[in-house]
Formats: sequence, structure tokens, C-alpha cells
Amino acid sequence: IVYTASVLIGMEGMIKSAAVCTTLFFMMLAYFLFFGGETRYIIETGITSIGNLVQHFIGLATWMDPLRTSGDGVNGFVQNWTIFYWAYWMAWCVATPFFIGIISRGRTIRNVILGTYGYSLAGTFLSFIVFGNYGLSQQLAGKVDIIGMVKEGLDINWGIIQIFETLPLTELLLLVLFVMMVTFYSTTFDSLTFVISAYSYKNLSPEREAARPVRAFWAIIFIFFPIALIFAENSINSLQSVSIIAAFPIGIVFCLIIGSFFKDARLYLQEQEAGQLQCSPDLDTACTPDIACKPNLVCTPDIEAE
Repeated sequence: IVYTASVLIGMEGMIKSAAVCTTLFFMMLAYFLFFGGETRYIIETGITSIGNLVQHFIGLATWMDPLRTSGDGVNGFVQNWTIFYWAYWMAWCVATPFFIGIISRGRTIRNVILGTYGYSLAGTFLSFIVFGNYGLSQQLAGKVDIIGMVKEGLDINWGIIQIFETLPLTELLLLVLFVMMVTFYSTTFDSLTFVISAYSYKNLSPEREAARPVRAFWAIIFIFFPIALIFAENSINSLQSVSIIAAFPIGIVFCLIIGSFFKDARLYLQEQEAGQLQCSPDLDTACTPDIACKPNLVCTPDIEAE
């Protein structure tokens, strides 16, 4: 309901408000867990983890575990999770850049790239360092047994509840977590809906949004995907399989998108160069019908040189 309503209300209405609420709730939970009694452990482990990541990034990113030393001999940790997440993020990256481009009008390419990478990495590092290390500290202290739950094949969601039960005001924190998850997934699917709705048109100016019936149609279509996973047996395995299968054709789409970007950038630069006409220093005449030129001045379209 929240997702569909925000899609119908529009970008400047509920979607922006939901994104702000998601950020506030996330920072509230991170603050509470950070100062929840394991502050020193979180800081020390976080700094150590960043150092290990920087030092071993290439090896971790390309490690395929050919001997299956990290699993049951058939599939190791890499096959079950690392490859899945590479494919998972490839699937998301098809639509996400278009949404970022839509909301970034008026900004330079440098600002968009640095802002996207900077804030995304900051949020990812903060969530893993604070949330992950707090849960790890409770595991080492013997207050929860998440590893045992994973080995027994139990629902890992109960492990999250057990971690929050180690904190005061458990009910309030779980309520904040629930609301944050609703707004987070709402904004995520909202962005996908806006992108696919905009590209359902043959011609649609970047300043305009798709019509509400089109957005409502795609919103309803997207609702069926999580419902199908809920009723599917072993839904996480189904999600992993779908992501890995879709990764190869999505990789081809990536190549086309990159090529299209450089092609459009080249055309844009050519148009910019063609729009700047060098006036002759000996002529006090108009370079174009709407531009009055004076000596030694470069004329640009729609600007009267002074």
C-alpha cells in the first residue's frame, strides 16, 4: 500500500518523504547499536575490517574456491553467496543509474559520480560495521547463537530479533526496524517503477513523469515478485538462481549502456563546440540572427555578447 501510494503521489511527494524517513530511522538504529555497550569492539573491528578489505580486495573479489574448502564439497561459500551477490548487484544496476540520472538534473557528471559512490559506500560501510559487528559481538559473548541457527537451517530472521532482544527498548527498536524496512523497500521499488514507466514511452521529456495509470500498472506488476518469493519454497535459493541466470544477459546490456553513454557524450560535446562560434575581430556583425558580436568575443547561442 505504501509503495503503490508513493508511486501514484509522485517523486516530490511521498517518495522524497519516504527516503528521508528511511535515512532518519537508519541513523537512529545505527546510533542506538553503536552506543549499545559494544562501542570499542565495533570501532576496533571496523577499522581492522577496512584494512583487510583494502589489502585483500583483489584476492577476495576473484577467489572462486576451486577446491570447495569453504563448503560441503559441492558448493562453497563463494558459489552460494559471493557469485550470487555479484549477479544480484548487476541486476539492480540496470535500472538504478537511470533513476539517479533522473533525480540528478542540473548536477555535473563529477558530482553525480562522486556523490553516488561516496554516499553509497558510506551507508554500506556504516551498516556492516555497526550492525554486523554488534551482532558478531553478541555471538562471541554467547548471548545469541546465529551460527548454530544457520547450520541447522533455521529462519535467520529470528536471529535478527534475538540480536535486538539484547538491547533495551526491544519493542520500540523492532518497530523502528519494521518501519525502516517498509520505507526502504518502498523507495527501492518506487525508483524501479519510475524508470520502467518512463521507458514505456517512445518519447517522454526528462522533466515529465509518466502518467499515473502507467505507474500504477507497473507498481501492481512489481508487487507480484515478492509475493511469489514469499510463497515459494526455499525462496532465497530461488532468488539466487534467478539472479545468477539473469547476470549474463544483463552483462550484455551493460556493454550496450556503456557504449551508448560514450556515444551520447561525444555527440553532446560536438553540439557544444558547434554552438560556440568564434567571431571575426574585424566584423561587428551578428554570427547568428539572435547574437550581436563584438571583436574578439566568442558567441554562444541565446546569449547576447557584451
